This record gives sequence, C-alpha cells and structure tokens, in this order.
Amino acid sequence: MGVNPFLDTTCFECMSRLALSLAKLVNQELEEAVLLAAKLMKGYSDAILAYYDDYVSLCEAVFDYTFKLLGDLDPYRRVKEASVKAALNLLPLAEKYASASNGLENSVKVAVAANALDFGTGVYQVDLEKFEEIFREKLREPLAVNDVEELEKLVENAETILYVLDNAGECVLDRPLVCRLARAGRVVVAARGGPVLNDATVEEAARAGLGEYADLITTGARLPCISLRKCDRRFLELLAKADVVVLKGQGNYQSFYNIVRVRRKPTFYLFTPKCRPVARLIKAPVGSLVAYRYR
Repeated sequence: MGVNPFLDTTCFECMSRLALSLAKLVNQELEEAVLLAAKLMKGYSDAILAYYDDYVSLCEAVFDYTFKLLGDLDPYRRVKEASVKAALNLLPLAEKYASASNGLENSVKVAVAANALDFGTGVYQVDLEKFEEIFREKLREPLAVNDVEELEKLVENAETILYVLDNAGECVLDRPLVCRLARAGRVVVAARGGPVLNDATVEEAARAGLGEYADLITTGARLPCISLRKCDRRFLELLAKADVVVLKGQGNYQSFYNIVRVRRKPTFYLFTPKCRPVARLIKAPVGSLVAYRYR
C-alpha cells in the first residue's frame, strides 16, 4: 500500500459523476454523452487500478486521459462564469464581514466559506441559486478546525506569502484575505496552469482583481492538485521557500504528502471537506469550515 489516505469506495461515485458531468457539458445529444461518459469511466477505472495507492498519481492519470479525449476544451467555462457572477454579488457582504475584525479570522472564514462554491464535479454539489443563502449560513458557523491564530503570528514576520487558488468563483471571495495578507508582505497568487474542472486560471484570477494585491503566476500544471512531476520549477521553488504558504481547496489538501517532500516550513490549508475520506482524515464533518496548519 502506498500513500493514499483518501482511498474509499466514495472515489468510484465521485469519478462516475465527474465522467457524466463532463460528458453532458460537452455533448447535447444523449447518445453521444452516454458514450463519452463510458469512455471516460473506462480510462478512470484503468487509472484506479494503476494508481489507487497514490492520490496525486491517480489525479494525473485521470486528467491526462480526460484531456486526451477532450483536448483543449474548457467544459466548465459557463459554470465558472456563473459562479464568478454569484461571487461578485456576494463580494460587498464578504468585504463588510471581513472588515468587521482587525484580525485575519473573518477574512479566513470568508475564504473558507467560499470554498463551498463548487458545482457538479463529483459527490459534492451546490445549487448556484442557493449559494448566497449557504454562504451567509457558513459565515455564522465556527471554524471546525481553527489554526488562524498561528497563521496570524507567522504572517506578521513573513516577507513572502504564497497563496494557491482553487475554484474560479471562489477566488473572487479570496480578495479580502489576499488584501489582508498583502499588508504584511509580498503575496504571490498561484492559479492552475490551464482550464481544469471549475478551478481558476491565471486569467480568471486577474479578472477577479487579485492582481491588485499580489503577483499572479500559475502552478504550471493543468491539474486540480499539486504534482511535483508536472508543476513548473518556479512554482515549486516558491512552494519550498515562501515564509508562509496558504492553499485553498480539497484537491490541494489531498496533495499534502507531496508538498511535504519539498517544503519544511508552515503550510496552511483552507477548505471545506467535500467527501467522507477527507473529512475522516482532517477529523471535521463534511461541509464544515477548516483552517488547518500542517507542520
């Protein structure tokens, strides 16, 4: 057995929903969608058999196969546009909530609550029309894992902070926290290296206004995780050397065992657990708010 602490029967449900979601977004005809979903599931099953013991390798294989079939298509483009619009509508509320506290906790809660803005990519799904209500409810919840005080202490003396994005709509609501972090030191925001699921690209990060507070780069990889094989050298060097690293989203958290191979400094994961195996490992309920320090 390797290093996949997330292995669970839930993974099959997640991959089958991903295959069907992609197929329906790409094809309007039912027969074509069913056939594409079947082809995707065949490749995903082969990937599980080959890499079930290593989450990041499994992720690489799944998306290599996906892009082999779909090419440069961005199936979630319209989903991302809708989620960005929803997030922009919530931005005044988010900024008001974040500014009500001198510390980082309110800004962190906004960023973590925004991680719930995830649509149709697996076992976890949110109704876009209900997201404003969900977001307001999340802001009233306490953090199930709360290492914000440690983050604040480290940020005070940080010269360079790396902030790794997750979803496109979510990154709009990362603005209050990125703005706060930028008061302490240089912030570098990293987006995905190309369209993958509903994750943010560097172009979407720029449209979200994050370039006002931070330098924008990509991970260099078209993957919803952190791969030491596929991320580019510039990103990996910054991942290793930045005084503080903040990573958004479950996919980045699921890469933690890869990240520790290059990083010996404090690392913070801000996310909402979206499936049973991740919730089990982080010891927090599915759908809860997590601000977790590793190391």
